[in-house]
Amino acid sequence: MFRPEVLIFMIPIIAIVMGVGSEMMKTHYKHKERMGAGNVGPEGEGHRQELEQMSRIADILDKRVTVLESILDDEIPDWRSKT
Repeated sequence: MFRPEVLIFMIPIIAIVMGVGSEMMKTHYKHKERMGAGNVGPEGEGHRQELEQMSRIADILDKRVTVLESILDDEIPDWRSKT
């Protein structure tokens, strides 16, 4: 089918391509596992819970900033113009 001169070059090339391909597949699936294999896209349950938690934290931080601003308004009325 193939001449021996051609096989001498084809076998190493195929071996190299298979090695690189298998490493790429391993890396892909490792990355997919780290990102959460059970989640399908950004709408997965894990992402939704994380977003809800971050939203709650943002609300708490917003309330803290509001309280700090009101304290500064009482203590130093013109603090906003100094910045």
